[in-house]
Amino acid sequence: MVKSKINRLNILCLGVVHLEIENNYKFHWKAVQYPRKQGGNIIKTKSFIIVLKDLTTGETYPHPITHFLYKHYHRNSGSVNTELTVAQIIVPFLNFILDKVNQELTEYADINGLENLQESHANAYLQYCVDEKSNKNKTLEMKENCLSKFYKYLWDEKVLKHKPKFKLVSVRTRKEIRKAYKIDFTYKKTDETILREKVKRKDIVPQNHESNKNRIFIRLQYIHEILYVAKHETPDIAFGIALQIFGGLRKGEVVNLTRTALKSQNGQEYGVEGLVLIIRDRQNDLFTRFNDVSTMQVKSPRDQSCLINPILNYLYKHHIEVVLKKVKKPLHPTALFYDSEGNPMSADTYDKRFLKLKNSYLGMLLGTPGRYQDYLDFSQTKWRSHIGRGVFTNMCLDAGFNEKQTAVLRGDRSTQSMESYFDIITATFNIRKALTLLSPGQSENIADLNMPTNHKIWKEVQDFGKGIRNEI
Repeated sequence: MVKSKINRLNILCLGVVHLEIENNYKFHWKAVQYPRKQGGNIIKTKSFIIVLKDLTTGETYPHPITHFLYKHYHRNSGSVNTELTVAQIIVPFLNFILDKVNQELTEYADINGLENLQESHANAYLQYCVDEKSNKNKTLEMKENCLSKFYKYLWDEKVLKHKPKFKLVSVRTRKEIRKAYKIDFTYKKTDETILREKVKRKDIVPQNHESNKNRIFIRLQYIHEILYVAKHETPDIAFGIALQIFGGLRKGEVVNLTRTALKSQNGQEYGVEGLVLIIRDRQNDLFTRFNDVSTMQVKSPRDQSCLINPILNYLYKHHIEVVLKKVKKPLHPTALFYDSEGNPMSADTYDKRFLKLKNSYLGMLLGTPGRYQDYLDFSQTKWRSHIGRGVFTNMCLDAGFNEKQTAVLRGDRSTQSMESYFDIITATFNIRKALTLLSPGQSENIADLNMPTNHKIWKEVQDFGKGIRNEI
């Protein structure tokens, strides 16, 4: 490597270490924890930093550009996942520039550091995301916003030599409409009509039943079915999936539960008369073995009321009396979900177990006469454990609740008020009445809905639904 090129790459990497930056160095992101004082206590604060990684030795070197994450996102966004999302956009962009410099392309000959970045380089990267990565326009828009903010940061910090052409635009967030500076990008965006990316599922009801007025009953049949398969194929997470479906939990909230966080109501065991979940962030208790706990974060601590359903009660009892007793050497005394080694189950392991369930369910559909259309419907769409939260939302809406009541039941942040407290009492009472319509004894409602009730698997599912009341 010629000396001038080494110098250019050193400057591009902001001279964070005095090394010859060759092809074996890349930008990466890294999860870290640092102590800070809160009140009279010292707590561990989770964060992400941008580093240079030596691909030969594996060593990493913190990079000053981390200041961008700290200034604009750290402890301001409300979620460490936001920091990670931004890092996952900025790091590939920086590596794209490094690669082009390494290739000694003419268009990048003038890049002697971050100071020489221009809009054309961001456009080239986004065009690469279209042509090589087939990013959809929604993803591209997120990258545009992040890169615009990054360029604005570099200009405000007096790093850039050439001022980008920003335009002031209105950006809608969950809570407000605000003004933001954005680059007027000129790359050719994705023609989404030629993309064949899978559509993300937000409910368990197949497409051919979405407009059916009886979909509330159809949905419960599919819930019965997938929980039945979960009980037999992935019993360690079957109850967790039920909590996502009937409580609207995120996976991070599921794995943060302990046995003492489940509060059965009215003196009845296993939530027969109601189940409230004390959802709190217990990472420092359950997941001290991890540095990167971004996927195990509790986004909205709350007391979550679950919809009353006998299948939830049954799986609760089965989890306590059967599943947990099979954990040979639990390494935590009160965790609710464990991995195969006896550790509290991480969100990544939960994801892998759900993937096994999904594949088992798809295999069951493919191997059952009359279910091929269902197989196509579920195999040609994207869905993971978060579908449980979508099912919960749609059950609430189909039961007649407005968006505000549904938001209360979901535990959305914007609804945490005294008014919301009374709303949740009313909504929970009403939805309990509505769910009597969904009891297993109401299966005659789907008699003419073209459901494969004549097949063996469906008979077992129906028996699973009908017999559980006697087992609780």
